[in-house]
Amino acid sequence: MPDYAYYRETYLGEDIPEEAFPRCIRRAAAELARMRDVYAVAPRPGLDPCEAEAMALCAIADAVYEFDQEDEARGLSGMTVGSVSESYTAPPELCATTLALRAAHYRHEAGYYLQIGRWLPHA
Repeated sequence: MPDYAYYRETYLGEDIPEEAFPRCIRRAAAELARMRDVYAVAPRPGLDPCEAEAMALCAIADAVYEFDQEDEARGLSGMTVGSVSESYTAPPELCATTLALRAAHYRHEAGYYLQIGRWLPHA
């Protein structure tokens, strides 16, 4: 699994802060494992298999972080009326369509480095 130095220096990632990286890369690994359970996954032609997987994990981790940022922003709200101020957070509720679209986006991001699909022969 790639570390933060790999993410910054090889993948050239800029979005994920170092303290959030371990959580994002673990979630990316879980997403890629789920993809491997459902689809045939192979490195793109011309790419080293280990390098392709590491780059795909970084791409998925970037998407995980961006979705986390969106979810966090969606749960925040506040209101001020005169001298009274109130703010609260509500957990985002994601529908099945949103979750399916996110899974498709993770496949798309990984697809720059890995061939993912049912048409590939299973190894």
